[in-house]
Formats: sequence, structure tokens, C-alpha cells
Amino acid sequence: MKEADIIISNSPEFLKFLKTKFTLIHQSNFFFRDFHYGVMLYLQEHRMKLKYQDAERVAILVGAAFEEKGIFKRIDHQSWRLDYPEFALPKVEKAPVAAAAAKAS
Repeated sequence: MKEADIIISNSPEFLKFLKTKFTLIHQSNFFFRDFHYGVMLYLQEHRMKLKYQDAERVAILVGAAFEEKGIFKRIDHQSWRLDYPEFALPKVEKAPVAAAAAKAS
């Protein structure tokens, strides 16, 4: 399907779009139905309106391609774990306990 090819060839842009619509964090779970709706919204913004079932077929194809690329790791038939380090949360340095106690007093 040409719609799937458009999304796959623009993976970084598509993933950034999804991140604006859903909570996408590196190593977090992502559900198929959210992905399906994300595909529908992305294609609508690119002037390609698909029926629900057609968008579902595109989502299945794109999901499989993302699994092959290692972006998605399958958890079960309806969810993946996102493996996309660009969406990792910033690391927070924890202050040592002694330093934190000294600041509090």
C-alpha cells in the first residue's frame, strides 16, 4: 500500500507526529489501537483519508516494518514496547543523601 510506504519512508517524522498525539517514551508500551488512530490522523493531515479498516491494514503493515527495524518490540497481539532512544526521558541526577540533608537544614 502506498500509504504504508509513505509512513515507513518518513519514519522519524511520523514518530514525532505520534509523540504529539500520544505519550511515546523510549522503553514504554504502545498499543495497536493508539497506533492505528495515529496512522489515520497522520494520513488525514497529508490529505489521505482512509476508511477505518483500510487504516487498520496500513497500521498492521507499518507496525510490522517498525518491528523489522527494531523500533517496536512485540509484547503481545495488541501492544509493543517502543525502542527509540531519541524519545528517552532526560536523566535526572540524584543528590547524595548527605548533601540533600545538609541543604534542608
